[in-house]
Amino acid sequence: MVADNTMLNGRPALIVEAEFLIALDIQRMLETLGAGQTLFARNAAEAHQLQASWPDIALAIVELRAGDPLGQQLHQTLVGAGIPVVLTTADLSLHSSAPGVFVTKPIPEEDLASAVQRALASRC
Repeated sequence: MVADNTMLNGRPALIVEAEFLIALDIQRMLETLGAGQTLFARNAAEAHQLQASWPDIALAIVELRAGDPLGQQLHQTLVGAGIPVVLTTADLSLHSSAPGVFVTKPIPEEDLASAVQRALASRC
């Protein structure tokens, strides 16, 4: 899949990722898909502090970690707010723990682009 730099149409994205360097890499990939401003949160609690900005968000990338149910709760809250979500994890066992679009870490750019496309399409 060739990256479509209009996929996100300059709209903001939310990245919930504990590792800052991984979050920056995801931001770079999202920029190739047309993301505008990026909001960063290290965990679900920080993401909730940004809730006033959620209506503008085109997409959220949310990290799931074993033993942390708050990531799954955040996923459900974002989906309930009508925000497409891509879930990331390094733990393959978590793919069956929640419905949604997953990518496995480390995240190849093509896999993220495909996941973003699926998440945006599932919202329609």
